Amino acid sequence: MATSSKVRWQVPSGYHNLTSGGHFPGGERGESVTTKPRKRKPGFTVRAAIEQEDKILFLRARDSSAASEDGCWYFLPGGHVDHGESLESALRREILEETGLEIDQVRPAFLREFIAERHQRLSPEMPADLHVIALIYRCQVAAGSKENFVHGVDGVEATEDLEWVPRASLANLDIRPPHLKQVLAENSEIESAIEFWAEDD
Repeated sequence: MATSSKVRWQVPSGYHNLTSGGHFPGGERGESVTTKPRKRKPGFTVRAAIEQEDKILFLRARDSSAASEDGCWYFLPGGHVDHGESLESALRREILEETGLEIDQVRPAFLREFIAERHQRLSPEMPADLHVIALIYRCQVAAGSKENFVHGVDGVEATEDLEWVPRASLANLDIRPPHLKQVLAENSEIESAIEFWAEDD
């Protein structure tokens, strides 16, 4: 009669030794298993510069990180792209969730990288190791659509409200990222430095 034996796993340097109560291929409940530490990866987000005549729609937040005297700073609505979701679908979903608006004339315009550890002014709830790549779209409000702010935007609990900011006022506000002050100051088309390919067959 053959006898069975258990294999003793050697834990390589840089790996973690975990004990689990579940079943694993070739293992039994309660056995020690080895897993490789997960590497942090940048997140991917989409944001919208929603333009209406001479104004742009921003989310307004207020906390200790603001450079302004009133403690307010402004950022574009948007959020993370879910797995299996197209960029434009994610944008439309996030904008509807955060502003109540349907959007039209959607076109990609800017690509921005944000690495938190390289910035001094961060909102209190922002992870110090945050690394995000954001695709910023320019778009218009769909006909008949009305904004409706819902308090508590994911990731920025200090968000107070939506605000249509006149282009002429951008230079005087704490806008994040600050590059938006210049590129959105004039209502003009900006040639993109990248060619965007939407998903196709």
